[in-house]
Amino acid sequence: MKMTMALILSIGILAGFYSNNQDELIQKNDLIDMKELAHKNNVEIQSWMALSRGTIGQVNDVKEMENQIETFMSNHDSYSWKSILEEENSHYVWQGKKENELGITESIKLKVYKSAGKFKIAITKEAQGKELTAEQINWVRESFKDSTTFYTISGVMKSKGSQLKEIAAMMVEDANGKAVEQLQEKSFVSVSAYSTLFESELLTAKQEKINLQVGLRENVEQKGIDVTIGTPIIITEY
Repeated sequence: MKMTMALILSIGILAGFYSNNQDELIQKNDLIDMKELAHKNNVEIQSWMALSRGTIGQVNDVKEMENQIETFMSNHDSYSWKSILEEENSHYVWQGKKENELGITESIKLKVYKSAGKFKIAITKEAQGKELTAEQINWVRESFKDSTTFYTISGVMKSKGSQLKEIAAMMVEDANGKAVEQLQEKSFVSVSAYSTLFESELLTAKQEKINLQVGLRENVEQKGIDVTIGTPIIITEY
């Protein structure tokens, strides 16, 4: 059964970026190390995602909320906007999407919810792509400067005749990491680890630090293994 680590972990505090000099084109982004980890293990990258969450502020009433949302959309008019949820006087969601010149799909979600008599406005920024080029990594570095950014890479690798548990352990070791939690099924394994490569971190329910997650699932039809790598955790289904 597919799952996200939201079902397994109690999320704590995140912080920081990892800094690593690669070359003149790529600077300071966790995607660099994730890409290197994938390539070191012969993973063919098929997609990637960056996501961050934050707040815009709060307003006193519906009219003020509508004005602020309208102003935000006007300032981001390159996005195609639509309302995807409306519960009168309690909960609203709008989404804007566009594809940029690098082939990256950008998405912004504005969520408004009522709390203590006021309306709080939250924002979720997301970027998705298929290739992971130097230009795309630089774009992500410039566009996602918030320390609460989550990164995920997905791809496939050929079956090696080894147990998934052994492959996951090798990938964690390649990232200078130490396994903290593990979930194993017949054709699936997920390992949460703490790696010295990444500075961002979360706390598990046992108050242990993690900042790397590796998910492996056997793909019998393709005679391979579906691979998902995330920092500080994977936030997609895998």
